[in-house]
Amino acid sequence: MSDPDLSLPIERRSLADIARLRLQQDIVRGRLAPGETLTEVALSNRLGVGRGTIRTALFTLEGNELVIRAPYSNWRVAPLNAQVIWEIYTLREALEGLAARILAERSTEAAAQRLRAAFARLGPAEAEPLDQRVVADLDLHRAIVELTGHQHLIHRYSALSAKMEWLYRWSEEHWPQRYPLEESHRPLVEALLSGSPLQAEAAVRQHIAVSLVEDLKGYAALEARRSAR
Repeated sequence: MSDPDLSLPIERRSLADIARLRLQQDIVRGRLAPGETLTEVALSNRLGVGRGTIRTALFTLEGNELVIRAPYSNWRVAPLNAQVIWEIYTLREALEGLAARILAERSTEAAAQRLRAAFARLGPAEAEPLDQRVVADLDLHRAIVELTGHQHLIHRYSALSAKMEWLYRWSEEHWPQRYPLEESHRPLVEALLSGSPLQAEAAVRQHIAVSLVEDLKGYAALEARRSAR
């Protein structure tokens, strides 16, 4: 392992930030299940911080729509159902569709190189465990948005990213599809590099729309299995 770059500034986080990141990771990675009750006392004991710190972290996660407040001041992990899946995908389609159109209109050689590099990482990730697949897939989609330079768009997309990863990991755990990453993303990337805004937006929207249909089918099959028990 190479030595860290000591010229970089030290990243400072509050206890509430650390607690929020820990809880977010537990939700996104499925260690806390959708709908699971969360109590400040239990979380305080588990993370070794005060209840006020936990409460601050939970309020932040509520803003990111990963937890919800239930009656009598209880907290729960947000639900994950067909409506939520539809909302995540349709919002993602709108944001990435806009990003694709902007990127195709304003692409530079440097942007094209970053996009090609992100696409090139999909092939090697095919045979890797879930973590590497998630990172490679979401990094490509994140690059499409970030390369626009549209700060309001980037900010709103970032707010959705944790829920996208949550859904990705949950679906792979409960209705795995194992799409060939490189093959399924090739038309999207080729359209983005074509320089045609309409073609790029259509390709991105089609890519996401197909995923929405498949995940709704997977969720329906999961619910059918649960009902049959």
